[in-house]
Amino acid sequence: MLVRLGLARPRTFFQLRSIVSTHGLTRKCPKCSSPLSTPLPACANCWSISAVPNDTPYHDIFSLPSGGNAFKIDTSLLKQRFREAQSVCHPDTWASKGENEEEAAQILSSLVNHAYQTLSNPLSRLDYILKTNGLPFAEDDRVEDTDFLANVLMMHEDLQEAESQQEVERIESEIEEQMSEGIDEVERLIGEQKWEQAKELGLKLRSLEGVRRASRNK
Repeated sequence: MLVRLGLARPRTFFQLRSIVSTHGLTRKCPKCSSPLSTPLPACANCWSISAVPNDTPYHDIFSLPSGGNAFKIDTSLLKQRFREAQSVCHPDTWASKGENEEEAAQILSSLVNHAYQTLSNPLSRLDYILKTNGLPFAEDDRVEDTDFLANVLMMHEDLQEAESQQEVERIESEIEEQMSEGIDEVERLIGEQKWEQAKELGLKLRSLEGVRRASRNK
């Protein structure tokens, strides 16, 4: 994969902090101290609900570990925790409990949805982790590997010239293989806190994602 995506060999970079929870979401109602089924402050015992800070780590919302490797996520567990979280803060559940409670539920539900969408997609998950560690993608970020860019351009041209579904599927298969290898490599880099290399590879994965979207519209 290092050859195919043209990732530079490991170098020594400064290390920034990993995602560490500082918000202390607990499974105890802040109002009546009853145990909660999720880390969210939504209690069916005293029917109290409140928002959480906007910068609450998304991993904390779903009780997912993040200290070792924030990129490595059990997606089945994430989906299960998402459903559990939505079941306790869905606005319909709180509609009859008062205007303030319904509004708090809407805010909390929106945050849960956004956190789930972010973590469930590898590219948006990488974007989130890099941003959390002070190295977000910027609009003017560009892939500098000319060989890789030439390969991406060739795949776009092959798609445009493809005359059969079989040809399109062949290109899609190549893209999926490179995407899978790249995501595995990102997981390794994040685990080693090599943020700049992870970002470099993330830019290439974004380019491949563009080709994948084009193939689906073919």
